[in-house]
Amino acid sequence: MSSVLFVPATDEHKYVKANQLACTGIVLDLEDAVHASQKNAARSNLLQMVTKHRNPNKKLYVRINSLQTVEWEADLDAVAGLHLDGVIVPKADRDIKVLDQALTDLEEQNGITQSTTRFILILETARAVVDMEAVLSASKRVDSATIGMADLSQDLGTSWEDLFRDGPSLLLTVREQLALVSRKLCLSAPWDSVYMKVNDTDGLRKDTLIGKRLGFQGKHVIHPLQIETVNDVYRFTEEEYAKAKEILQKMEGKGALKIDGMLIDEPIIRRARQIVASYEEAVR
Repeated sequence: MSSVLFVPATDEHKYVKANQLACTGIVLDLEDAVHASQKNAARSNLLQMVTKHRNPNKKLYVRINSLQTVEWEADLDAVAGLHLDGVIVPKADRDIKVLDQALTDLEEQNGITQSTTRFILILETARAVVDMEAVLSASKRVDSATIGMADLSQDLGTSWEDLFRDGPSLLLTVREQLALVSRKLCLSAPWDSVYMKVNDTDGLRKDTLIGKRLGFQGKHVIHPLQIETVNDVYRFTEEEYAKAKEILQKMEGKGALKIDGMLIDEPIIRRARQIVASYEEAVR
């Protein structure tokens, strides 16, 4: 994976266009991108829109409204039978277990295979970040998580721009924590938070590199202009691919070996396999 584009769930035209872009996944957004007066209409159109336009070659997610609103139950009812690759849960906290049980009840009522729909959590408060391990382990449906930097900034009484102004600092710290906790809990690799400045390509590239170096699987994006930069950062180069192939060829049937002065053992071999698989999938 690499770039996942947010699209308003009310905008069928943008969804159709997104299916033609180079993003690897799409999020149909029922939360921030949809005005309160349009939420019922967005939910009503969701099934028809997905059925008519879904691209089997792209991952599909829906971001529902948070459990702190009156909208989430209707959202869940609308997405339960869509066979999504995941439900994105904003402002996630330990109460995620309530969402889990509600979805289980819906699956049982509608004859849907239980527990197949996974959650991608957005941690957007200091409380959720401090309690990260408890939040991410509150439901077996949790697949992965990301940090909502804009909302976290607001909760801390600062701004997203202020957090970026003097270097990554806290932005790096919470991402490091997310990478470690996700690995400890055997979850999928995290998603990186959106970069709010759409036209700041250099800033986007630098920010995306942080996530890649921490082992994130990709980055959420809010505009088509950001897709290629994110994809480019996460795309393995021919040199990386060739080096990984060399490692696998030389290590076949061996336990540990030095190549170009570096000790190659099982963790390095696993990484080489990941690089080869990812590169070959991308060039198919």
